[in-house]
Amino acid sequence: MKIDPNMMIGAVTSKAPAAKTAGQAGVFEDLLRDVQKTGAKEGSPVQAMPQMNLPNPQKVGALTMSQQALDLLDTYSKALLDPGNTLKTLAPVVDELEAMSSKLIDAGSFLSDGDPLKGIMNDVSATLSGEVMRFRRGDLTG
Repeated sequence: MKIDPNMMIGAVTSKAPAAKTAGQAGVFEDLLRDVQKTGAKEGSPVQAMPQMNLPNPQKVGALTMSQQALDLLDTYSKALLDPGNTLKTLAPVVDELEAMSSKLIDAGSFLSDGDPLKGIMNDVSATLSGEVMRFRRGDLTG
């Protein structure tokens, strides 16, 4: 059985469809036909596939590092609330805060100045540095 490509499903007569614009039915078929023609000319169907927007690995790394820094700040705040912790037990956590702050600054240097993630990273890094300064200055000795 041969299928007439101009015949629409459910149509009684085989009429060619009218000119199509974006958003109307049949546009997909036109695009598919163009892609098939392009793929046939180039010889590889993989080249006819559209490019996907993959996330920037630097942004993913920066976002992950920001989350780790926030988790570290959360751990530090909980340690400050525990009356059983001394300054000696808090010192290693403060050292981690200082190291994380410098890592955030390094990771943020790869982002553009207009990127909102860079602003967030700068704020988190400033918070980390502020907590380190408060500890080293002796603000917690009360």
